[in-house]
Amino acid sequence: MTPKQPLPHLIALCLLLFIGTHGLAAPAAIDNRQQEAREDAIAAENWAYSLGVQAYVFGLPLSIFEREYRLRSDVDKIERIKHKCPCAVINQVGHKFSLATAADVMPYTPNNDTVYSGILLQASDEPMILSLPDISDRYWSVQVANPYLENQFYIGTRATGGKGGHHAFFSKNWQGELPAGVTPHPMDYDTIILAVRIAVTPENPADLEQVHALQKQINVTSLSNFKQGKMGVAAMPDNIPPAKTYSGELAWYQQLADLLNTYPPAPEHAAMVNSFKLIGIEPGQPMAVDRLSAATRKGLLRALADGRDIMKWKVKYRGTPYPTRWNNLRPGDYGFDYFDRAAGALEGLFVHDREEAVYFSTYESGDGKFLDGAKRYVLHFDKDEIPPLVNNGFWSLTMYGRNFQLVPNPIARYAIGSRSENLQYNPDGSLDIYIQSTPPAGKQGNWLPSPEAGIFRINYRIYLPPAIARNPDTLARFLPPIEVR
Repeated sequence: MTPKQPLPHLIALCLLLFIGTHGLAAPAAIDNRQQEAREDAIAAENWAYSLGVQAYVFGLPLSIFEREYRLRSDVDKIERIKHKCPCAVINQVGHKFSLATAADVMPYTPNNDTVYSGILLQASDEPMILSLPDISDRYWSVQVANPYLENQFYIGTRATGGKGGHHAFFSKNWQGELPAGVTPHPMDYDTIILAVRIAVTPENPADLEQVHALQKQINVTSLSNFKQGKMGVAAMPDNIPPAKTYSGELAWYQQLADLLNTYPPAPEHAAMVNSFKLIGIEPGQPMAVDRLSAATRKGLLRALADGRDIMKWKVKYRGTPYPTRWNNLRPGDYGFDYFDRAAGALEGLFVHDREEAVYFSTYESGDGKFLDGAKRYVLHFDKDEIPPLVNNGFWSLTMYGRNFQLVPNPIARYAIGSRSENLQYNPDGSLDIYIQSTPPAGKQGNWLPSPEAGIFRINYRIYLPPAIARNPDTLARFLPPIEVR
């Protein structure tokens, strides 16, 4: 009989047998597994970062719309600021009774061509009827956009031949009858936003007074009051949801998740939105930040910071570049161009369709250098480079600082263009616009004042362009470069 082995010997023997069969985990193997785990975490973070940037770009217009919605649901705040902006409470018309100046600080790039009226309609209780005057002697438009700030349609000089009339906005699920003579506009969402623009001749107070009279004829009436002849009476909806408070580093994405539930994207955008499930943004669900992995959270935090910087860059260089350094901005119908949609919402809130107006912008002279207030420039249009116009169309050049606001100057001239009363054309029909901080001798009527120093930007707009001036393949002829004098 084999003598009994002490227990320690048996344990040692078992260990030797195990090691002989399986081997010990070497330090190098442990390091490899740790390295692989680190690489996996980095990959997961980068994927979350990528999706986070896309979600930021996709959702930025919604967050801007929500900002405008909350402003217009705050009665006290509207009362304090209504003289500064074309805003009013929901289902009422807000007017700005003057052209924008350097004293105005807007959350978007203002023009100095038209006065604005603004309306945010919520037709969840009943249809809302917008009443407009007929305007035949000047350019005007009503631009209708959804919560993604995508253009839906127009009323105005081009779209309705200058005819106004009564226009009912209502949910597509509403069942009922409208009074005779009211144009129906079923909406995909209960809430929409409208911008009303009416052209004003610059430096002409009498013309501005005529426009004021037109603005005062614009009103919104609920259907029930319209039937009773109570024009201009429309209450704020009863079902305005309270504003949610979000906290934490990922609050922006939490709000986006809720906004996507409030305003579900159109079916054609479902593929994009469905990809956000991997970062916790899922249709029909609130975002559960506490369930996100550490790698996903890190990626989203990076995306949030970089998304803001990416959009600043995009706003500066958005659109299609032309050799003369002008960028032709993307029209406001957008389709699947989420990047330009976000840039348009951030910079302009509303961007016109190409048939309504074409927009160009530049920070650079023809030699590719930044426009500098310390220099003098000239923009020369040959006779056949001056843009043609239709109906009551016009063109303008507007001066902006780096903050996208109008630039102070001694003659309070912020734009110049086809309607400028003292514009002087050359004998051969060509035109020179002088862009500098001091007045050009004998040419002050053609002067667009620039800041005394620093980088500036110019926006060039053509309202109601004919086909040749709006077609990307032919409009280059109307985009001469800005040259250093």
